[in-house]
Amino acid sequence: MFGVFVSCSEWTDPEVMEQKVIRPDGQDPAAWAEYVSDVTAYKRSEHLLAYACLMNAPETSTSERDFLRSLPDSLDIVSLQRTPSAGDLEDLPRMHELGTRVLCPLFPGEDAAAVGNRARKQGFDGVALQAWTAPFADLGATLAALGEVGMVVYEGDPSQADPTCFDAFDLVVLPSWSLVFQADIELLRDEALRAGIPADRLLLSAVPGGSWRDFRSTKTDALTLGLRLSLPSGLPGLALYDIGQDYYHASGVNYQVTRSFITRLALTPKN
Repeated sequence: MFGVFVSCSEWTDPEVMEQKVIRPDGQDPAAWAEYVSDVTAYKRSEHLLAYACLMNAPETSTSERDFLRSLPDSLDIVSLQRTPSAGDLEDLPRMHELGTRVLCPLFPGEDAAAVGNRARKQGFDGVALQAWTAPFADLGATLAALGEVGMVVYEGDPSQADPTCFDAFDLVVLPSWSLVFQADIELLRDEALRAGIPADRLLLSAVPGGSWRDFRSTKTDALTLGLRLSLPSGLPGLALYDIGQDYYHASGVNYQVTRSFITRLALTPKN
């Protein structure tokens, strides 16, 4: 009896396959140009702002949820919550093509002059001071060191900030996303207004897909209640915190809840 031996190495050796992703502008340049024109025209119009706080891509990322390119195109402003990575810089031209402003983060204790230089050199539209968890020790000196960087935003509780610096901020984003009850959110908003921050520079923050408890202690969609607490006071829109938290979740926060909310903003009279 003769045995026949067949090598399977040719079948089982891994083979590298090239994959090429064709972006929409490569599939139909004319349609893409028309789309970009419509999106940027909307952002130039008088409308309610959609501001997003993104836990952006670390140097090594395994999820699309970390990337600027995965955000809805109709966002007005995106504030990065981590030091910008190579992935963020790669996506920056696409964001600018769509008229989305992207802010470089500055953290308490960080070298403000160095961050200002980074923002200017890398083409960011401004800087967001990240005071969510800790205040800036000397806000006036921080702003002086930062220099001219375009838009300057303060994210955090303004009661922990020097009120003489408020005029330097284009926007102040309140940490209402971390609260639970409507009464506390209204108190935070009203204290900021009494401190002298103009209503048209103030934003509440809420987590897409999250909920707050209204005056009846009934769970209410945070984005809906956020609008109800913003518009009568003259606030110019809403900040969406932790926008990429469940990019792969079945509820599709990025592309369903957030997109439908921005559509609602576009259809809501500003005053």
